[in-house]
Amino acid sequence: MRPVLEVKDLEVAFTQNKKEKKVIDRVSFTVMPGEILSIVGESGSGKSVSLLSVMGLLANNGNVVGGGINFEGTDLLALTERELDQIRGNSMTMVFQDALTSLNPVFTVGTQMIETMMRHTDMNKKQARDRAILLLEKVGLPNPSAIMKKYPHTLSGGMRQRVMIGMALCCNPRLLIADEPTTALDVTIQAQIMELLKKLQKEMGMSIILITHDLGLVAEMADRVVVMYAGQIVEEAPVNELFEKPAHPYTRALLQSVPNKKKDKNIPLVSIEGTVPENYDEITGCRFSNRCRYYENRCRKEQDLESLGEYKKIRCWKRETAGMMV
Repeated sequence: MRPVLEVKDLEVAFTQNKKEKKVIDRVSFTVMPGEILSIVGESGSGKSVSLLSVMGLLANNGNVVGGGINFEGTDLLALTERELDQIRGNSMTMVFQDALTSLNPVFTVGTQMIETMMRHTDMNKKQARDRAILLLEKVGLPNPSAIMKKYPHTLSGGMRQRVMIGMALCCNPRLLIADEPTTALDVTIQAQIMELLKKLQKEMGMSIILITHDLGLVAEMADRVVVMYAGQIVEEAPVNELFEKPAHPYTRALLQSVPNKKKDKNIPLVSIEGTVPENYDEITGCRFSNRCRYYENRCRKEQDLESLGEYKKIRCWKRETAGMMV
């Protein structure tokens, strides 16, 4: 079965004050049809930048400087902006973490949805309006005809996020990228949004990439997980295996820092000391080494992402004892 999306050795750099800084280093992953892939890691790990590269939405000073991005057999990096627009928003869409700043404040919800469909399909205005109402109803919004006439700022956070999901589904995408879709929403609304995404994914058979730092969402939603740290992938594994037998010290540290109902209540949560390094492109060895309890001299040497089996990869010199570290 051919992947919907294949990212191979992706490298991204930003130019500031005439100096180029590489922020994404040899990132590779695939997304299969109907699969939910989750990308996790602390803020600054490179999750969003990697997927903005896929969508062709990097800032003006950002560029893909290496690797390839292939969507359903098409090399996205070889396309012009006009050609990319035929895929972006149609076959491949993105839900951003802040719906209020992502929606246009001067146009109604209906106007924005209708414009999207008329741009990417052969629908006339009436057909687009009817489908917009149907989609708003599908994402659980009451009285969708009235919602169509409202401006984004008049809606609650949960309602705006549902509108964003409805807009993302306008053209029946085969890949939906959800970048922290529940940020700034309360716990109840978070659960509703994620349940909605999973329901729509099953109904439409689309693939989803979920970018998040919430490991609870990962456990509930994902089929497979990619863990990123300081611009690199440090581990990849099926979701159950990742939670039951994490291989990389960073993955273990992440899991130890969050509550888990399976944990012994007498075992305290452990915080990860320090922060993600800023100039990590200058680090030659393990980028997590200054925060790792298993650090040893060989960690100063450059490491590759090694395969431990199907969909199981790790970037660590202690990979021969992966999952057995205590």
